[in-house]
Amino acid sequence: MIEGFIGPIAVGDGQPVRLMGVINLSRESFYQGSVAGPEEALSLARSMQEQGAEIIDVGAVSTAPGSPPISEELERQRLTPALSDILDSLDITVSVDTQMPAIAADALARGAHCINDVSGLAQPEMAAVVAEHDASLIIMASRKKAGDLLSLDEIITLLGERMRVAESAGVSTEKIILDPGIGRWIPEKTAAHDLAILDGFSRLRCLGRPVMAALSRKTFIGECLHQPDPFQRLEGSLAATAIAVYLGAHVVRTHDIAASRQTVSMARAVRGSPVLAVDGDLVVEALDYMGGKEDLAQILCRTGVDERGFAALSRKGSFRLLSLRGLSSMEAIIIKQEMLARGGDAAVPKLALRCDPRPEEVIIMGSLHQIAGLVRNLGSQPFRLSRLARLIDEALDLIDSPERYRWE
Repeated sequence: MIEGFIGPIAVGDGQPVRLMGVINLSRESFYQGSVAGPEEALSLARSMQEQGAEIIDVGAVSTAPGSPPISEELERQRLTPALSDILDSLDITVSVDTQMPAIAADALARGAHCINDVSGLAQPEMAAVVAEHDASLIIMASRKKAGDLLSLDEIITLLGERMRVAESAGVSTEKIILDPGIGRWIPEKTAAHDLAILDGFSRLRCLGRPVMAALSRKTFIGECLHQPDPFQRLEGSLAATAIAVYLGAHVVRTHDIAASRQTVSMARAVRGSPVLAVDGDLVVEALDYMGGKEDLAQILCRTGVDERGFAALSRKGSFRLLSLRGLSSMEAIIIKQEMLARGGDAAVPKLALRCDPRPEEVIIMGSLHQIAGLVRNLGSQPFRLSRLARLIDEALDLIDSPERYRWE
């Protein structure tokens, strides 16, 4: 289960997808529909809250390609009046979009709840500032320039590194949110790059933190739909948002709160809840799965395989990745040995090999055939392994169960 917080707002697998409204105080922003002067920001924030936004993200510097740089003092002049008005007048969680630690410190001191740093902690002091105020932090995937990573492999590696930097600086892990940085941030980043990142959005779950989708009216949508005008990209934005939510987004940052609300709710309903089986302190979660026995049987039939081999081959060709949590070191070692004996494997913490007394997490990797053999053998094993066998079966059954699907 992935759970966290943006300010007081819980975000994660067990929560509704949270809507974050965008307010730009910079006239240079690529979408003029989100731009507000200091005197208009409060009215726009109030309207977004009435439409369903639970978080408002306020920024005073445009990061659109080609936007002119502005001084820190000008950013402060633009931001401070609008931020103060919103914080003084509305009961809503507020995030501030800034790359400047000094601006972040001032905003958090005034009562902002979160910093949205699109530079990906380019300035190391930023994490320390957030930690000092016990605030939330959104880290976007960026190395030398904002959003400059072109593939999910790079994005996942860098976000993992930056997350650990933030934790080392004292930022609470539960208050870290991640953003893969979709968008035409640099000329080399094409619509194809963004589509590949969006298509693989579910891979970001490996980082174990809530993920934000910031797709609203961006260039890749315009290129795909031949709509150079951001004002004509609403339908494309909603389609991309639905895909991101279905693939695991926990927060949607958007210019269009009212239009996004039902799209997000429907996509969240289809996504379902995580595959989780729990018995006291023992937890089994399906992290990933590929292939179904019946599906593979049909493929084997189509390819002319002898039907007597359907059952065995279908189980051998369906793979599952399961997290087993709350185990003792001895239980973890037994599971490792059992999986290896069947041609699968299990990732066991190195401390388990030293009989560390703390509960362990084990990741088992194998086919349904291998896991079924594990379950059969665990039924006669000591400790709590027979209970664990039952939970593994329960989790595997839950993957295709309608019990996972709820809506409000």
